Amino acid sequence: MEFDSLFWVAFQSSIILGLVHGVNPCGHSWLVLAPFVVGEKRGGKVAFLTFAFLAGTAIACLFLGVTLGAVSAVIPESLEHWVDIGTSVLLIVLGAILVVKPGLIHHHHDDDHGHDHSHDVEHVHEHEAHHEHSHAHVHLHGHPTGKKQKLTGLALFGIGFVNMIIPCPTVAIMYGYALDSGSALKATIVFGVYAVGTAVAVAGVIYAIFHVARLLERLAQDWVETALMRGAGVITILFAGYSLFTH
Repeated sequence: MEFDSLFWVAFQSSIILGLVHGVNPCGHSWLVLAPFVVGEKRGGKVAFLTFAFLAGTAIACLFLGVTLGAVSAVIPESLEHWVDIGTSVLLIVLGAILVVKPGLIHHHHDDDHGHDHSHDVEHVHEHEAHHEHSHAHVHLHGHPTGKKQKLTGLALFGIGFVNMIIPCPTVAIMYGYALDSGSALKATIVFGVYAVGTAVAVAGVIYAIFHVARLLERLAQDWVETALMRGAGVITILFAGYSLFTH
């Protein structure tokens, strides 16, 4: 099987966008895990919950890669050119929207959180304060580390899976490439490296928050998400332009 230049462009873009996706303070990434991490003393539990969330994301990525790649393989040859052009144009439009109005597509916080992430940060700090206040009592009654921890991990696995199936705009390139690839293997590889990039970024942020709680406030600011989404928009436009040019 030949890995053409478009595959390698998609491969590199997926790694970068996976890192962006992992760092971005949104409901698809580390912000979901933060309440379980801040104030937690047991590194093993943090690692388990982080792994569960990222495992859900990774399996969803592989599922999407196989499914979309298989679909692209059965697209009639007479329609392939128009599918390629259509997906490229849609990606350019999406990228332009992310650059000009990044909050239009991916800002989940205006209605629910008073135009910023303050609600999330306050919730996490309340969790931390409660955890610190009650930590001494936990030793008296024992840590519910068995069934409760497994159920929490299972829930985070499900959230990670669903968050990937209901995609973030940063995954648009992978969707576009998968439909153009004509190969389940190529599509799966591209989605796979996106999952790896996301995992590396999320794990890094969670590790930092576990050791430096104040990092949470610095990352959970609107300008961080805006800057990251604009960067993702630029990458999306460049990839779509290259894809359009090569076709």
